[in-house]
Amino acid sequence: MQSRGARAVLTELRSLASDDQERLAAAKDRLARAQEEMAAAQSGFDSASTRAEVSQRVTHGAEELLPDAAQMPDDVPEPPSAPDAEQAPDSGRTRPTLAQEILAFVRGQERGVQRWEIAAHLSAVRPDIKLSGLGPELTELVRTGALARVVRGVYGIPPGAEGGDT
Repeated sequence: MQSRGARAVLTELRSLASDDQERLAAAKDRLARAQEEMAAAQSGFDSASTRAEVSQRVTHGAEELLPDAAQMPDDVPEPPSAPDAEQAPDSGRTRPTLAQEILAFVRGQERGVQRWEIAAHLSAVRPDIKLSGLGPELTELVRTGALARVVRGVYGIPPGAEGGDT
C-alpha cells in the first residue's frame, strides 16, 4: 500500500518538476528577448545622446565664430550642399556616414560590442542603411585602427583612441 502511495507522489513530483522546467525555459526565452530589446533601446538612446551633444557643441562653436548669429533671422536659405553628401530626408541636414554611426555607437558602450548589437543599432537609428555594407565597413575600420576586433564578432575602441573623431 505504501509503495503505491509513494509512486503516486513521485509521479506527481515528476509532473510538477517537468512543468517548472518548461516555465523556466519560457522565462529564459522572454528574458533573452527583453535583453535584446533593451540593448537596442539603449543603443538608440546612446546614439541620440551623442548626436545631441555633438549638435550642441557644433552650435556653440558656430555661435562663437559668428558673433552676429543671434541677430540673424532663422529663415535665411541654406546654401546647396555637395551632391555626394548623404542627406537626412526632409531635414536638409547631412547624416553621419556608416562608419561614423558605428564608431559613435561603439564609443558609447562600456564593453566590447557584438556585431549583432551594431546591426540592431543601425537598423533602429538608420533604417536607410543597407546592412550588407556592415562587414566591409567593420573590416576597414579595424584595418585603419579606428576600431579594434576584441575577439571574432566583438568590436571596441582601441586604447588611446577613446576621444578621437572620425
